[in-house]
Amino acid sequence: MAPPGTPEPADAVAALAAPWVGLGLTTEDGVTLNRRVEKEGTAHWQSITPARYIIRSHELTVASTFQESKGIVLGAYFGGLTFAETAAGSKKYRAEISSIPKGDVRALCVDWTDQISATEVYHHRLYVPRAEVSETAEAQWSRTQEARWGMTFSALAPAGGSTVLAVWLTDDPAVVAGLAAAAITPTALDTNSDSTTQEKRP
Repeated sequence: MAPPGTPEPADAVAALAAPWVGLGLTTEDGVTLNRRVEKEGTAHWQSITPARYIIRSHELTVASTFQESKGIVLGAYFGGLTFAETAAGSKKYRAEISSIPKGDVRALCVDWTDQISATEVYHHRLYVPRAEVSETAEAQWSRTQEARWGMTFSALAPAGGSTVLAVWLTDDPAVVAGLAAAAITPTALDTNSDSTTQEKRP
């Protein structure tokens, strides 16, 4: 994570320098990416199928469960929580959990590697310029399990008139393989479409 609006990384390979801070280890479930677009069809007397769909909402979320009780993790889980030393040199720390929830917007990066073979190693990076924790899972401490901090980050609307919700960076050539062959042109669509029309009257 980094402050909101931190510039996009140069590529998917370059190491993230300050102000980026790592959140540490996660459970073996990894990361769950979810994109949900809510659409509603328009109803008409002349047809039982919608004539078009109206987009009601668009949501992009990233969820993971973290295993380290680091300040960056606890700060995100508790919405901006910060620890401070109780006295200089005491090595004792204190943080207050407010009764009034507040927003805590951050920039977010998720990195992962796809190793196909010893010579085929590809990198991926998802960059979200503005994100906020929208949901937290229950945290439990027990004798047989480490502390776990489950969080879902939701991408927020871009600032400054931009339409970029997130950016996917990669060096994997598979993402462009076959695009030219699969391209669909308006002409092809017109050729395969049914040109007949029906008029239904009351």
